[in-house]
Amino acid sequence: MNAYLRLTVTDTLGVWVDGNHAFSPLAKVTRTCWYRVPRDWVVDGTLAPGRRDRLVDELYGPGWRDGNPDGSRYVLLEVDEKVLTEREVRSRPWLSDRAGFFVWTRDGAFREVIPAEL
Repeated sequence: MNAYLRLTVTDTLGVWVDGNHAFSPLAKVTRTCWYRVPRDWVVDGTLAPGRRDRLVDELYGPGWRDGNPDGSRYVLLEVDEKVLTEREVRSRPWLSDRAGFFVWTRDGAFREVIPAEL
């Protein structure tokens, strides 16, 4: 059994200035990804602890929290997760979205797919 969810992340790039990452919220970017994950990733209608971090780490790549060699670093302004109900899954709302689409494989990794494969 699987669970389906939508993750929307708004971020901006911060640069190292006087000991902190300075950023402009006006330079923000919002992206959406849809996921098919194992059912045990969801507890009481929300992502289980640590799973959101796993999704964000997958989106930005390993070590993203440490920043880039030039001192810049992504600053997350907003992260919104939506676990779909069974009724919502039947309507397949991701088919009309322009986003990233990922499925969790038996190998324990995400694989990017086309919307129809979600």
